[in-house]
Amino acid sequence: MPQSSQFSITKCHITADRFGGFDKKFYDVKSQIVELNIYESLENAFLSGTITLIDDKGLYDTINFDGTERIKIEIAGMGKNVDPVFERTFIMTGIENMVKAKDNASVFVFGLLDEHAYISEVQRLRNSYRGTLSDIIAKISAQSLDKDIDVSYTLDGNQQIIDSVQTEMRVIVPNLPPLEAMQWLLSRATTKTGSPFYLWSTVHDDNLRLGNLDVMLKQQAFNSKLPYNYNSANISTAEKQDEFAQGFTVKAVDERGSSDTLTLAQSGSISADYCVTNLNTGQIFMKKYDINTLLTNLNNEGTIDKRFQNVFDDKFKLRDKPINEYRSSIIHNIVSSGTYGEYKSYHDEYDKPLHLKKIESSAIKNLLFKNMRTVVVPGTAFLVGKAAVGDIVNLNIRNDNTENATNEDNTLDQNKSGHYLIHDLRHTFRETSHEVAMSVSKLERKGTKESKLAGRGAKQKPNIKKNSNSERRILRGKRII
Repeated sequence: MPQSSQFSITKCHITADRFGGFDKKFYDVKSQIVELNIYESLENAFLSGTITLIDDKGLYDTINFDGTERIKIEIAGMGKNVDPVFERTFIMTGIENMVKAKDNASVFVFGLLDEHAYISEVQRLRNSYRGTLSDIIAKISAQSLDKDIDVSYTLDGNQQIIDSVQTEMRVIVPNLPPLEAMQWLLSRATTKTGSPFYLWSTVHDDNLRLGNLDVMLKQQAFNSKLPYNYNSANISTAEKQDEFAQGFTVKAVDERGSSDTLTLAQSGSISADYCVTNLNTGQIFMKKYDINTLLTNLNNEGTIDKRFQNVFDDKFKLRDKPINEYRSSIIHNIVSSGTYGEYKSYHDEYDKPLHLKKIESSAIKNLLFKNMRTVVVPGTAFLVGKAAVGDIVNLNIRNDNTENATNEDNTLDQNKSGHYLIHDLRHTFRETSHEVAMSVSKLERKGTKESKLAGRGAKQKPNIKKNSNSERRILRGKRII
């Protein structure tokens, strides 16, 4: 049995509140599934997806779909008495596509959304909050969505939380849905290097995960000793490989849209003039942002090795002038310090460098997209190893020309191989297969995370896969347990 088919959909039930819920009445549609897609993203604190069903039993007319139905999906290993590896109930938000397959059958594509995301969209927050950014986010999540915050991805090597450098504040959320309010707050949060914070969701648990890029990039790859391998020979002979080799063979790599320096320059991610105007004091200050300073900070913290960074060509010149000496963007921010007395407001900072951290955070996010590539692999390891967005994956990509290679290492493309951050995931389940398409990125050309960070306080991958909820660092409102 190939690796790609070790897991399958074992339950798929549809109900609605007007039917009395799953305890009263549901429709079993497992046999009608054509394809199931489930999406994870670092940019979204919820799962979404699509499910394609063939309707040859009048299901559409029977249920009378209204965009308020619930679907319960269970995925488990092949065989008997195997515990589910995934259980989730989504709201079916509507029909995204419909095709008449034949006279007595139609194919429907339904959109899927986590219920807490739906709940968020029908609320608006107009409350005042005090505390650190992580405290406020945890409170909003607990009170508005009944979701706890897993902070494993903010822990340093000593298991201490690395919080944002922006300390206690008071803020009035300006009439935003809860999830949007939390992302709005996080857009202000940075580490001391300027690295951004993310809030996301995964298929592996019901908590929301909070992490910062410094910690994420210092993790070991979940498949450090078993990298995914890609070359044309592997693809052409994949069916002839043994079960184990198939499980770690890259099916496809798409690099379209990567390596775009002009877009970075236009966004101000290479250089910019940052202007802050204080309406209460009348003060105006200017600060220059330069990518070299950002890369130096990341290097000093051990997040990347500046010698191998692959996001900025410092030799590139226009009219004999380095590109980072041009001021391609002017970013203006208006603040009103002192509005809340001793507390800082959303836009206030204690000093000018902290204002600049927000520009650096935005720049780092843009840098990640510069070398983004999409990689398609068998999905088994992502369920067995519980890998998700926010984790590191190890990829071996072979050179196109290996004629002069003297050993195995020489056949690798050192620029493309290595440890990548998983930014987005798409799980695709069909009748006999499970594959994962992941959007991945890295800030360095070569080297491995383990070798570069040895002796520099490198953090091991958060051991959240084997721990129970009681053993993990979970933020519930303002309490850490």
